[in-house]
Amino acid sequence: MAVQLNIPYDILVELVDQLPEEQKLELIRRLQDRAKHQELTVGEKMKLLRAAQINAVVNQEPSPRREDWYDDEGR
Repeated sequence: MAVQLNIPYDILVELVDQLPEEQKLELIRRLQDRAKHQELTVGEKMKLLRAAQINAVVNQEPSPRREDWYDDEGR
């Protein structure tokens, strides 16, 4: 029999904080396993892509010359 409880998020967080460490880790594993099997929406995929990107200034344009990239004199 499935039980459906309406528990506010902040109460849930407090309850999880009260769990022993090994049960917290087991809960994390279960949530990760569930997340692995769910298909992501386009919006979720874009969020992951944006999270992986960095915003760094490029000091100079890369040289198109091979000699500048490799110190082997073209060999």
